[in-house]
Amino acid sequence: AKDLGLISAMTIGIGTMIGAGIFVLPGVAANAAGPVVVVSFVVGGLVAMINALSVSELGTAMPKAGGGYYYINKSLGPMFGSIAGMGDWMGLAFASAFYCIGFGQYLAVFVGLPSLTFLNPIQVGALIAGALFVGINYIGAKETGGIQTVIVTLLLSILAVFAVAGFFSFDYATLVSEGGLAPYGANAILPGTALVFVSFLGYAKIATVAEELQNPGRNLPIAIIGSVAIVTVIYAILVTTMLGVIPWPELSQDAPVAQAARVAFPASIGPLTGVAGIAAAVMTVGALLATASSANASILASARINFAMGRDKIVTDWLNEIHPRYATPYRSILTTGGLIVVFIALLGQDIEVLSKAASVLHLIVYALMNVGLIVFREADVPEYDPDFTVPLYPFTPIVGAVSSLGLVVFMDAIEIALSAAFVVVAVAWYFLYAKKHTEARGVLSDFVRNREDQLPDQVIDAAASVEPDQPGHRVMVPLANPNTERDLIK
Repeated sequence: AKDLGLISAMTIGIGTMIGAGIFVLPGVAANAAGPVVVVSFVVGGLVAMINALSVSELGTAMPKAGGGYYYINKSLGPMFGSIAGMGDWMGLAFASAFYCIGFGQYLAVFVGLPSLTFLNPIQVGALIAGALFVGINYIGAKETGGIQTVIVTLLLSILAVFAVAGFFSFDYATLVSEGGLAPYGANAILPGTALVFVSFLGYAKIATVAEELQNPGRNLPIAIIGSVAIVTVIYAILVTTMLGVIPWPELSQDAPVAQAARVAFPASIGPLTGVAGIAAAVMTVGALLATASSANASILASARINFAMGRDKIVTDWLNEIHPRYATPYRSILTTGGLIVVFIALLGQDIEVLSKAASVLHLIVYALMNVGLIVFREADVPEYDPDFTVPLYPFTPIVGAVSSLGLVVFMDAIEIALSAAFVVVAVAWYFLYAKKHTEARGVLSDFVRNREDQLPDQVIDAAASVEPDQPGHRVMVPLANPNTERDLIK
């Protein structure tokens, strides 16, 4: 159902990005890089913006469920589609589990949650959040988009009040009090960017629900590019504010905004006392809203990727079943929910692995998306007719691909190894299952086959070895009207 409007689409992106970037990561990142971590957030925003331009072009050309997976599968073929689909799907499941754990951390502050067997109270709260938002997505995208709009509106209002209070409490001397702006040197900027990039995963999620978006040719690029721009500015302002209120070595790694609120707000305003404590409590509520919206939007997007893979027979077509009442891919949503529960249970006590694994897998997908855009352009595919085109082609997608893979280099060895393992598993899955079932042949494969006399034999053989086993087919329709037959055949 095409029932997501521009505001709902933009809040899916903002809601996914704003949570970890403000309420979880500033303390961790500041301790790793110092005040220059603000530059890390801005660099992350620039990398995200370059990729957002490419995602906008691809999305307006092909407004289909699945987003990055769909574009890569269509351009580079089903083997790379398997890598992208598994990577994006697993990356979003990791991210959803990470956001649910964040929700559980703050929920445990308000409610005395019990421990269950090997699960701590935070994991119990995370499982409650996961079940809640899987249920919401099961009911429908319209309900999901409406909830996102409410959550993000409240969240931005809370953060705006905090920014105003922080402005009046900001002290540049506090910002540079412990070793200046870059105590670890400028070399800490890019590792800091790699750490905080999980904060910028939301923009591409808008493209995964493009099939349910009203007027995608106009609304999709506005929502994607606008959400990245808004969130980057918010990060820069609020992280600078926090580091100008509390010295960076003292900034909490668990609840930095609540801690900064206690300092930024006065103890009393006239007869009203306890203002700082009230502000800290409101910020904690904001953290609940932020992590909830991030989890909600990620579950919405991840189920659509799974659904799109099932439609292309990369995974079993059983996942394609649409609910007769809610018109949602309910089996895909439940499958994704099951993965999230497993990740919460097994990895919920080490959220850094969850967050970085999500980033690495997404960065690989972003790099492949940029390569796919170049393939579409160079192959001159007639049906590739985007309403939005990236500026400075081919410079923009090349920079997007290189910068995405470049950030992976600054991840820890465990996350790089984990991403490599997922790529190997995805390729093995393609040759063991998908190659025998899918019929999709990428634009790159057709481009190579049509130029057999111009390309080396090794290239031709390599392209043939990864093509699906199922024969492709073409349908010619006889037409009687000479005034329309040319356009219809084209």
